[in-house]
Amino acid sequence: MSRPGPATPLTLAGALLALAGCAACADAAFTVRRGAALAPAAAPPEATGALRVLHLADFGEQTAQQAEVAAGLAAAHRRAPFALAFLAGDNLYPCGPDAARPGAAACTFAADRSTLATPPLGTDPQFERLHDQPLAGLAAAGPPPRVYLGLGNHDVATWPGCQAPGVEAAEAARRQACAEVAYRSPLWSMPGRHYVVDEGPARFIVVDSSLLYADYAGFTLDDELAFAAEAARGCDARACFVVGHHPPATAGGHVKDFTPARSARVARFLAALGPGVRGWLAGHDHDLQHARTAGGLDVFVSGNGATARPTERFERVNDGGQLLFGSVRPGHGVLAVRPDGFSYRFEAPGGAALYCCAATGAGRCEPVTCAP
Repeated sequence: MSRPGPATPLTLAGALLALAGCAACADAAFTVRRGAALAPAAAPPEATGALRVLHLADFGEQTAQQAEVAAGLAAAHRRAPFALAFLAGDNLYPCGPDAARPGAAACTFAADRSTLATPPLGTDPQFERLHDQPLAGLAAAGPPPRVYLGLGNHDVATWPGCQAPGVEAAEAARRQACAEVAYRSPLWSMPGRHYVVDEGPARFIVVDSSLLYADYAGFTLDDELAFAAEAARGCDARACFVVGHHPPATAGGHVKDFTPARSARVARFLAALGPGVRGWLAGHDHDLQHARTAGGLDVFVSGNGATARPTERFERVNDGGQLLFGSVRPGHGVLAVRPDGFSYRFEAPGGAALYCCAATGAGRCEPVTCAP
């Protein structure tokens, strides 16, 4: 059963679709709630001292929506500061760093195939335009959060239209992955192709989730499984969250990507992480979702950073999963982690709460009414 959200004026994307004869499918506020989200529990008392974390993905495209969302991030930080922020991939649309740019060929990974073996490359005009400028307001809104980036499929794209002249595809993707780790900004960092961030009661395991789709550029799923399994060893002492561009459960447009082979790769990855992981922070689908895998892992998709897909209708979830909330509205996610649990909240750029859930102990994040 679904419940549509209230109608609001169409965004530019919705208006263009309407002009094209698709008014019914261009509802730029379309929202569904299912299962327990149809009758959320009362919000728990607001916890003080929680670790506040901003979650966003698919941000790296210069659009009017990106500007709107960026202004919303700064306003949210002024209301209640974030300690950390994770931007879960697709940092540079449409094709990632230029693999033929001077210095890219010499960029080399260390023996761990994640951190740099060569010196940083300095700044990059693409990152300055698509990240530094939009994030400047967030940094100026108070003591800035530590912002971390992960890799998405557009960041290592070599499909038609994204080929680097004279560079073989696998080598181009290797250079692109290395270049994103190698570029430096005072506003954000990417310590490795994959890495771990420990902060207070939480551990964040940032993964190269393109390997859920296929091996590439000499990077393999087996290597990523080994990293994930080792990182998850700390999940007995901290609440662990995976940060990966591709969600393991979705009702968005990329649900069609879950072939049996791909589902098997995802299952192997979840098995390597083990039962201690509390949630997965993703993007890839340009929408907002709270889904669950068949095994009960909470998956939060916050992929509406720059470009919406107002025709999405969230009709099914892959591999026996469940959808609690889905919306095509722009916005961002806020994770708050406490020693005794966590909560998650989707907010529109103006600050309005769109959906909230809360977890106690090792329990799942169950829908609750949103505090003002």
